Amino acid sequence: MRRPLVIVSLSLATLATYACSRSSDDASGSGAENTDAFCSDGTDNDGDQLVDCGDTDCAQSSPCGGPGDGDGGVGGNGGNGMVPAGTPDPTKFEATDETCGNGKDDDGDGFADCDDYSCQYSPVVTVCPHSAESTNAACADTLDNDNNMHADCEDFACSRNPWVTVCPNSESTDANCSDGIDNDANNFVDCDDNACKGASVSVCHDNERGFCMDEVDNDKDGSVDCDDDDCTNAAFCGGSGSTGGGGGGEGGTVVPEGPPPPPFSADGQETGDELCANQIDDDGDGRVDCDDRHCTYNPATTVCPPMAGDREIGDEKCSDGVDNDANDHIDCDDFSCSQNPFVTVCAGLENSDVLCRDGMDNDGNNFTDCEDFGCSKSVMISVCGGTEAGFCGDGWDNDYDGAGDCDDTDCADAGFCAR
Repeated sequence: MRRPLVIVSLSLATLATYACSRSSDDASGSGAENTDAFCSDGTDNDGDQLVDCGDTDCAQSSPCGGPGDGDGGVGGNGGNGMVPAGTPDPTKFEATDETCGNGKDDDGDGFADCDDYSCQYSPVVTVCPHSAESTNAACADTLDNDNNMHADCEDFACSRNPWVTVCPNSESTDANCSDGIDNDANNFVDCDDNACKGASVSVCHDNERGFCMDEVDNDKDGSVDCDDDDCTNAAFCGGSGSTGGGGGGEGGTVVPEGPPPPPFSADGQETGDELCANQIDDDGDGRVDCDDRHCTYNPATTVCPPMAGDREIGDEKCSDGVDNDANDHIDCDDFSCSQNPFVTVCAGLENSDVLCRDGMDNDGNNFTDCEDFGCSKSVMISVCGGTEAGFCGDGWDNDYDGAGDCDDTDCADAGFCAR
């Protein structure tokens, strides 16, 4: 009768030894999900069916918004321990309590303090209200924390937030916006993607405004930060830091005075089968033929892929309740409808030259005209860009500088002006 007891005792001893060994392994990281490395590797390390920031064990890791087990930030800064590794140093942007509470536009983007997205998104800022969906933990919990009908990386507060690292496929960082890859699979690559024209991306802007503190020549004109004339108004550079007078959207769009623009017309645009297949940049925007949205957004243009007719463009396909281009956005929720001047069925938006100069907040998002990304970040809008390039055949002075179309030096390379 003792033999079975001996066997049981040996089995318990073996289990105890295994448990100690397993505990030792866990303490060193194997089988645990509680370090910066294991909370950002896309693996369910502890086998509980929860991965990275979706696992509560990762709450204290820096990728998930916690203090982390390293320096927690870029360049060894780490802010207050809440800055995820590999993300921008808040001190080089208008993104600290000091710069977000001084009543000035420090980075020269036209927005001061809590009106600046850098203040709204920064993990070290306590003086501004934050979206409930703007941290790694909140952006990986499958919940719609801010009740705006978008959860996790479907929410711009996650996917376009430079301090959120759990949305790797977003097109909202300098790296992803200059890699030649359609990271978010929405058929737009790098600077052709509206997400790349957000406040946190510098490589798609043609000026330094909004990036006057980061020690980088963002517009590659040979002048960095305060040495660049674009930063004259930035408080960081000794400017007034005011946000009035010249307007200015997120990204530094300054809108001059002038008459209201005419309604959109396809005449004089690089659009239609002939102009979209001639291998010439007719309108001078740097995009040739089917790389130009005036070609791809026009339902009457048939020479641009996809040839099967599954583009989400035109009034019919923008009101049929079908996700025609399979990008998870239907009808007027798809930019190819809502920011398309050839589409008329998407009402209540800020998406045309006329609507972007009428002094009204047409889409009710608290941003008016060129302060609204629907205006200032759309390549289809001419009145917020400060250049005639891209609109060199429409018979109008789009940038209000007194010279229209081919009389404007902005159009020197336009095919329309070489004929």
